Amino acid sequence: MFSKYECDIIEKGIDISWTTWGKMRDSTLNLGEVCYVKSDNNEGPERIFKIRFCGEDIDEKIMKMISHIKAGIMPHSMLITPNTTPINLAEILAKKGFSIDDSDPCMMLELDDFNCQENLNEDIAVLKLEKDELLPEWVKIVNEGLFGCELITVDQFTDIFELGNVHFYIGLLNNIPASACMTIKDSDTSVLEMVATLEQYRHKGLATAVINKALDDLKKSGIKTISLRAEKDGVNLYKHLGFKDCFKRIVASCDWDKVYKDSCPCRIDDETIARAQDIFCNSRDVKSFINKMNEQHVIGKTIWYNERENAVYITKLYSCECGSDCSTNNCNIRQRCHCEYVNDLNCDLPISYCKCAATFFEPLFAPLFGKNISIEPVETVLSGSEQCTFKIAI
Repeated sequence: MFSKYECDIIEKGIDISWTTWGKMRDSTLNLGEVCYVKSDNNEGPERIFKIRFCGEDIDEKIMKMISHIKAGIMPHSMLITPNTTPINLAEILAKKGFSIDDSDPCMMLELDDFNCQENLNEDIAVLKLEKDELLPEWVKIVNEGLFGCELITVDQFTDIFELGNVHFYIGLLNNIPASACMTIKDSDTSVLEMVATLEQYRHKGLATAVINKALDDLKKSGIKTISLRAEKDGVNLYKHLGFKDCFKRIVASCDWDKVYKDSCPCRIDDETIARAQDIFCNSRDVKSFINKMNEQHVIGKTIWYNERENAVYITKLYSCECGSDCSTNNCNIRQRCHCEYVNDLNCDLPISYCKCAATFFEPLFAPLFGKNISIEPVETVLSGSEQCTFKIAI
């Protein structure tokens, strides 16, 4: 079990890390009920790192968050801790199509309990970077050894290097840069980040030596606690250094196919489905069926059949044409969308946002034409068009 004190220390470490990443160029830090860092070019680190929903409209707030994730406004993964509210957020998100990973621990160490282990390997040297000459080598180790790609650039880490509360360490084996880590301080606590060793130099004591030096410097500077989020292959190393496994780090990530299917609350009513099935049973072919559907205004503003493509096209009604009140929103075509979670945004959204329409139309068309139908948006008001048109390939 873990204490509230330990949870708060780790939570503060998460805040320290992500507010620091938010200071990199090409990154934007957003603070509020949902705190997150978003990469401006979709190539750098990004994540929702804190969620504090409260009040009677929590369900609505969760749906709006999911909608903003689908729209590309928020990152598509989030950290969930014991301090996250609502406390059952992971369970809620799992039902809405998110994958939940709770395999890795969050850990902390009281630095008063840390005893620096002397490096007895003369082939290993650890340097604290005082100038940025070795920063490109440090970044190369982190990108290759931790991420397996160039996730963060030298320029971005230069922005971090210049902060007064961040310290970089590099480990050399026979003068070859091979291991790295960094620490970030805030008041009397800190966080250990970017622990990485190039694959060909692992299991030689480099990571232990580098982290030892970083922890020893923190202790000597008066820092009391340090926390980290561990990967599976580093847990034993951290425990050897004295870190305590406090609780599992939960990461909820979009499983896009499931999110589009499970998260949208819009559904065709049973009466409309029954009318369509009755018309289908009394039609000689697909073309006559669709013509009758259009003549009787069963669904959408217009519906037609393209014989060459063997596909049905539907242009949807605006929300105000379905009884909703959007008469005051005519200045913004996007506000005619049925989705209440994003119709207040004054920016074009990717057309993929409206893939959830497959879930909307599927109960009507799948029983008639089979489960292998494909439903895709062709144009949408959210992406800047005058109307919403969807294609059902049968």
